[in-house]
Amino acid sequence: MQKEIRTVCYDDDLQLEAYRFEGIVQPFPNHFHDYYVIGFIEAGTRCLSCKNKEYTIGYGNTLLFNPNDNHSCVQCDGGTLDYRGLNIPKETMLSLAEEITGQRVLLGFSENVIKNDELNFYLHSLHQVIMDGGAEFEKEEMLLISLLIEQYGQPFENCILECSEEIESACIFMSEHFAEHITLENLCKCNGLSKSTLLRAFENK
Repeated sequence: MQKEIRTVCYDDDLQLEAYRFEGIVQPFPNHFHDYYVIGFIEAGTRCLSCKNKEYTIGYGNTLLFNPNDNHSCVQCDGGTLDYRGLNIPKETMLSLAEEITGQRVLLGFSENVIKNDELNFYLHSLHQVIMDGGAEFEKEEMLLISLLIEQYGQPFENCILECSEEIESACIFMSEHFAEHITLENLCKCNGLSKSTLLRAFENK
C-alpha cells in the first residue's frame, strides 16, 4: 500500500502556508477553516460536500474555500488522493486585495469548485516556488490573486449561505424541545451545519 506523504511549508514573506498531500486515503469529515483555502487535485477522485452541495472532483479541479465554508470529502474511486493547497489568512488576503484593487475589503470566492487551466498554471507555479524555498514568487502571487478576484471575487457577505430550511429546522427543534437543555451542538446535528454557519445564518435573518 502506498505510504501517505504530507509536506507543509510556511512562507514568512507571503504569510501563507503551502502543503502537499500524496497517497491520501483518509476521509475528511465535515469541518471548516478560519482562513482561505486554494487547492488543486493532481490525482484521485473524491466526493465533496460543500455548503449543502455535492460535487465529484478530480484531476484539474481547483477548490476555493472561504473562511467558514463547511465541507467534507471521501475518496470515491478506490484510489488515493494527491493534492496541493495554499492556506491564506484573512489578513493576508486583505492586503493582497488592497494591493490589486486599491480597496482594503475582504473578498469571497463565488464558486467552490472550478476548472480553469490558466488559474491552475499560476497556482501550481506559485505553490512549487514556495515548496522549493524560492524567493521569486511575487509575479506568480499577483497573477494568481488577480485572476481569482477578477473571475471569482465578490463581497464576502455574498458568500454566506442563507440556510432558510436549516434555520426553520432549528426553530422547530427548539420549539419541540424548549423544556430541555438545548446546546449549539444539538442544533447543528439536527440540520447538518457547522456552528459558525448556523450562527451566521441566524445573524443574517
